[in-house]
Amino acid sequence: MIFTIMKNTTKGTIAMLITALLWSTGGLLIKMVPWNPLAITGARGLLAAGVVFLYLRSKRMKLLVSGETLKIAVCLAGVCATFVTANKLTTAANAIVIQYCAPVYVLLYVAFVQKKKLRPLDIAVVPITIFGVALCFVGQIGRGGWTGDVIAVISGMFFAGMFIASENVTEQTRVNGIMQGQLLTALIGLPVLAFTHPAFTVQAVGGILLLGVFQVGLAYVFYAVALKNAPLLTCSLLAVLEPLLNPVWVFLFNGENPGAWSLAGGVIVVFTITLWYVRDARSANVADGQKPA
Repeated sequence: MIFTIMKNTTKGTIAMLITALLWSTGGLLIKMVPWNPLAITGARGLLAAGVVFLYLRSKRMKLLVSGETLKIAVCLAGVCATFVTANKLTTAANAIVIQYCAPVYVLLYVAFVQKKKLRPLDIAVVPITIFGVALCFVGQIGRGGWTGDVIAVISGMFFAGMFIASENVTEQTRVNGIMQGQLLTALIGLPVLAFTHPAFTVQAVGGILLLGVFQVGLAYVFYAVALKNAPLLTCSLLAVLEPLLNPVWVFLFNGENPGAWSLAGGVIVVFTITLWYVRDARSANVADGQKPA
């Protein structure tokens, strides 16, 4: 009811703020559930798929399967499986910050696959971000978290693939792809859940419900509302709250300290990517003959 009387931009901004806050709880909730990472992914995916399905039907969107939806689904399933695994094997700060480098992989795809010329700004972002990620790896010396950091890099690549697969598709295609991606994670993870016989404690079940229904399911519903109503720059900047808040929740409620090197690397990565978003948007405005904000 509240959303219906708001201006579209305000509605989209609030929706993106809620999205980022929900996403940011992932690290803490994943660490709350003492299950195999793939088992967590499967149970969370099944619940999230149900939430996205209800949203799809409420908007009277058709169910469809196509090459475009399957590309989104495979990339999203890869993101979910690798991100949960990375959170189990490294700090929450490293997992989310390294994944947040996805735009850099998109730039590399544009340069080497699409053979498009990058601007000086784009070229500068790549080595700076890689340096920040390297500091995150340095922070794991003696902690044994390098495996998780490597998996987080792969998660970022899948995340970039999801951006690329979602380019120039309709909202209906994107939402169907998201739902199919969650169903695919369920298909992969639920057999692991059956074979590992996890303990269904109140904490574990509560964590899974929060992960599936809120951290992923409702988050993607609000994300769809945000993309439809708010400028892309607004959504991109508010999304920065996820890598900023994710390790904060884990530190406050789980006591996990990522260390000085990882914090320094995280600041470099988040600041660089955010600055790139802002400068990229201003450059686009100038190219379109608009006055930069």
